[in-house]
Amino acid sequence: MALRHIIISMLFSECLSLKYVDLSYSLHNDSMHWPTAIPVSVQVVAKGKASGGYWYESNNICLAEHTGTHLDAPAHFFKDRWHVDEIPLSHLIGPGVVLDIQDKVKDNPLAELTVSDITSWTDANGPLPDGVIVFVLTGWGSRYGNKSAYFGPNSSGGSNLTFPGISVDAAKHLTAYYNDTGRRVVGVGLDTPSVDNGASVTFPTHVELFEHNVYGLENVANLEMLPGKGFQVTVMPMKIREGSGGPARIFATIPGADDAGCASATAHTSARSSAVTYLAPVLFILIAIVLIVTI
Repeated sequence: MALRHIIISMLFSECLSLKYVDLSYSLHNDSMHWPTAIPVSVQVVAKGKASGGYWYESNNICLAEHTGTHLDAPAHFFKDRWHVDEIPLSHLIGPGVVLDIQDKVKDNPLAELTVSDITSWTDANGPLPDGVIVFVLTGWGSRYGNKSAYFGPNSSGGSNLTFPGISVDAAKHLTAYYNDTGRRVVGVGLDTPSVDNGASVTFPTHVELFEHNVYGLENVANLEMLPGKGFQVTVMPMKIREGSGGPARIFATIPGADDAGCASATAHTSARSSAVTYLAPVLFILIAIVLIVTI
């Protein structure tokens, strides 16, 4: 067992350098929120030196569940599906991929991810990994912080919204992926206010994803900093009992760019571990022979 651990450590010593990318916006009084929801309120309770001579800070916060970078739980749009506190931890950590539709969005602000976009990605990169979190890069995140540019100039009443999204057919393709391939999509995220585009009034993409307990991540930051594949995602939503969603800290872990063999080693972890398991007895026999011969 010790030899196995030593060999595994040697195989993966080149993978110790990691890069982290924060995919979340900070919450503050001007954070983006759905037009019909209450705005974020951060009220300073105390900030300064206390009477005891120590520094003390404390705030009160008030916000809607679906504010800033947040997770939409399946219960948000489908009865008897997971609330935010019921999503298994195994679904909140997994491999990530990025599907880039920025070129389409430049020509059409209501553009959607389509089945063709997904199959084009898989044709070029191979199948989606099991337990994957699929991100859609639209480029819309560059507008975050400017309410009229992000939601549309006439969006204050919650209608006439303008931003890209994911088509219901693309959502059906992702929810059927497990039955088709044995690989499960656990979450979908993008750099816009909603997984449905701004023109939607019945939110069919939400309904399709959430019926199958695939959660959504909205207002995701810094997607342009991610590679198309080869990274891990960690999603940490507020654990609200029976919550329909909640603000989330999301980050990506990417093997260091200076580690040439790291991505390959990560992709073949299980295969190498299995190989070491079977080779270890052979190595022990060889070592024993060498010791006998040299005594």
